[in-house]
Amino acid sequence: MEPSSPQHSHIIEVNVEKSDEQRKTLGAVKVCGETPCDLNNASGDAEERTASMRKLCIAVVLCLLFMTVEVFGGIKANSLAILTDAAHLLSDVAAFAISLFSLWAAGWEATPRQTYGFFRIEILGALVSIQLIWLLTGILVYEAIIRLLTETKKRKRNINVQGAYLHVLGDSIQSVGVMIGGAIIWYKPEWKIVDLICTLVFSVIVLGTTINMIRSILEVLMESTPREIDATKLEQGLLEMEEVVAVHELHIWAITVGKVLLACHVNITPEADADMVLNKVIDYIRREYNISHVTIQIER
Repeated sequence: MEPSSPQHSHIIEVNVEKSDEQRKTLGAVKVCGETPCDLNNASGDAEERTASMRKLCIAVVLCLLFMTVEVFGGIKANSLAILTDAAHLLSDVAAFAISLFSLWAAGWEATPRQTYGFFRIEILGALVSIQLIWLLTGILVYEAIIRLLTETKKRKRNINVQGAYLHVLGDSIQSVGVMIGGAIIWYKPEWKIVDLICTLVFSVIVLGTTINMIRSILEVLMESTPREIDATKLEQGLLEMEEVVAVHELHIWAITVGKVLLACHVNITPEADADMVLNKVIDYIRREYNISHVTIQIER
């Protein structure tokens, strides 16, 4: 059975039954364009990967620089709000480091034990990063509550908060809040409670930003169908094809965010052409759901 030459890469297994009593695989078609039949693109642009890694390295260095300034400033000023912002910056550093490692790991070849490659390193790393965020945020929330309950007048320091509130990738709102809190304390040193309130508010913001990510991580690890794909609608679309009798063993999952796979058995009418139905099914899945890594078993 000669494969067609689609423009997009597919992994396709075609099984045609000889009879109701005996099921045999008469042929297998693997269509992967000009790339290997796996999830690792060996012919990818190495220069582009190197450029991306260089940019991430620069981002990590800048984040570490800003975070160091905020840590020293927060300790010197005894400001939990600044330390909370620094903890958020640490989460950015972790995210960049994970992305950097993932780019490197994405180039690893699949092995007989790791047949899908090493894409889930990104998911596991993100999970560790979120746990670190929760730990740091929990410590800061605990410290803020303790200070609120045991507020004393041992110190009446003027807190000079300036210049250390640059943030990266969407954290500017939190930094503006820190600057506002610092300005209030600068003019009204006795209003130290503002610093503690900022700590609690920013902690809620930090935890809130992790909710969607932790949900996505758990969905990948549980091999759930990605939220953007309606499995029932996809199956119904296949059943609406006149040559298709039934669809079963439909599985849709992701090995990492953006790497979606699909496998299913498709029963067709006795007179239908298996190759034609196969191409029709693959085109529908690719066009409507943008799933390029597909395993289809055709049955009669």
